[in-house]
Amino acid sequence: MNSTTRPASVTAIVAICILTAIASLSFAVLIGAGKIPLSKGAFLLGGGLEQLGPIAFVLYAALLLVLGVALWRRLRFARQAAVLVAIIGVALAVPAISSAVMDSRLFAIAREGLQIIARVMIVFYLSQDPVKDWFAWRSTE
Repeated sequence: MNSTTRPASVTAIVAICILTAIASLSFAVLIGAGKIPLSKGAFLLGGGLEQLGPIAFVLYAALLLVLGVALWRRLRFARQAAVLVAIIGVALAVPAISSAVMDSRLFAIAREGLQIIARVMIVFYLSQDPVKDWFAWRSTE
């Protein structure tokens, strides 16, 4: 891979970060306005963090936006931070999918399962040698 060519997986992960940040901000606004209950955004944050209120959604959106920009700008720490955020997301999704399986809630199983799959794919793609090399090359300029 050319060291100046951004890997397609990085572009896709940046898009996921931005779309998820937009969704999180939307939940923050709707919850803050009293239009929807906190529980509606629970799938986005996981681990009961939605109980912290709209500020949790704003903070999550800010984290994802910073992460997306850092990945786009090829900052070395961004790859490790994205892997860490994805791994934490998998850990936070485990109780939700376990509960959904116990209650036979098919939609929740599919939703949580897709989130886990997406996060594992992010870890996988960011751990590939061409992507690691692309981030490492930037740091030696």
